[in-house]
Amino acid sequence: MVISEAQLTQFHKDGYFTTDVVFDAATMDSLRMEFDRLWQIELERAAEADAATVELVRLRPFIGQVHTRSEICAEFVRGPVFQTICRTLIGPDADLYYNQAVMKPPGKGRPFGWHQDSQYVITEPLEYVTCWIAVADTTIENGTIWIVPGMHRHGILPHLWSDEQNEWQTQFDDSQKIPVELKAGQMAVFSSLLPHSSGPNVSSATRYAYVPQYHGAGVVARDSGELTGDQYPLLRDGVPVAAVLPVAV
Repeated sequence: MVISEAQLTQFHKDGYFTTDVVFDAATMDSLRMEFDRLWQIELERAAEADAATVELVRLRPFIGQVHTRSEICAEFVRGPVFQTICRTLIGPDADLYYNQAVMKPPGKGRPFGWHQDSQYVITEPLEYVTCWIAVADTTIENGTIWIVPGMHRHGILPHLWSDEQNEWQTQFDDSQKIPVELKAGQMAVFSSLLPHSSGPNVSSATRYAYVPQYHGAGVVARDSGELTGDQYPLLRDGVPVAAVLPVAV
């Protein structure tokens, strides 16, 4: 994949751009099967906890650090597409900062409020890159993401934590919001400061997305000064770092 001048301009001006289909159907199918496998494991583990945990995993599964649990995902997040994105938007030294599989079940998946990814851990440097990949087609009906172009230029907005929704939420004038509908294998690339949300899934099929995020090497949490995130090396001096793959569980 090559990032065009138009995409680069849009990223700086609007805080995002979308790609063409850059991953083939077989790759997306393998990711979806891995997500289903890990989801089943999470459901089995949740069954030993309280009812609220079971409900959260069943209706709103977010599976983090997937690269530590799947060789398929560990290889995927290090691929040439992400190397290109990092060289262009971050620089010659870049790491996988965080990655999660995000499913939204049919008729069940709840909306996710407006938030900025940077709110969850305020890092130094502050801004990083989120790659939101449609593992299956994402539509308004099945709960795709919405964004407000240009809002990344306002820095971190005030957020409040919602115990009910288990998420950070921010409020602002969202009258200029637009949906980001993607075909399987397409991706939205956006700034960690760009507010985004997603609606409920009112379709008949699960919405699948994979969200790897990338940051400069050696990123730290601003409040503690300690290393934070996945710290999974991708590039050093622009050259891919040899992978250390996990044993899949």
